[in-house]
Amino acid sequence: MEGYEALLSRARAQLPPVTTSGERFQVPEPDVMADGKTTVIRNFQEIAGVLRREPAHLIGYLAKDLGCPGVLDLPRGVLKSRVSREQVAQRIRDYTEKYVICSECKRPDTHLKKDGRLTQLICEACGAQRPVTVRRVVTPEKPKAPVVVGEVYRLTIEDLGRRGDGVAKKEGFVIFVTGATQRGATINAKITKVLGNNAYAVVQP
Repeated sequence: MEGYEALLSRARAQLPPVTTSGERFQVPEPDVMADGKTTVIRNFQEIAGVLRREPAHLIGYLAKDLGCPGVLDLPRGVLKSRVSREQVAQRIRDYTEKYVICSECKRPDTHLKKDGRLTQLICEACGAQRPVTVRRVVTPEKPKAPVVVGEVYRLTIEDLGRRGDGVAKKEGFVIFVTGATQRGATINAKITKVLGNNAYAVVQP
């Protein structure tokens, strides 16, 4: 019969290798900005990267816990409700405790592993495992542009861009208008391109 020391040595040999970086684990404070009725976390992708978790999983947790829709606009995360920076920071701390930190050795060197219907939090430092409940993630939405390529719109030039193009807005959507050089002017603009949250147009007679 094996002695205690031999059994202990064999158990230790079966543990996974320690893959910790040795660096101090520090989650960045959320850089939160209110934008109308929404809340934007400007460094969202950086936070998810430090936690080593999928951005969609993190935004799904925040949205569920705060009771509002949440979408990705990487590197930003967007919550479709007005919430405070402290509310966001507290939810990220809660998420870190539940989905990142090992309950045994308290290290962040963990990963999630799906095992049938159960998801396990597995520690890469000490080998501990514990089940966690994975929240339904929110599929990122693409903002719908209020303008269509080829259509002509009546716009007011609110500002001038660095290249001298006029800058107009339609339902909060920024439109750069080539040929419009006077602030306050109302012009007809034909949309030539829509990219992300911006559109490009040319002045029409």
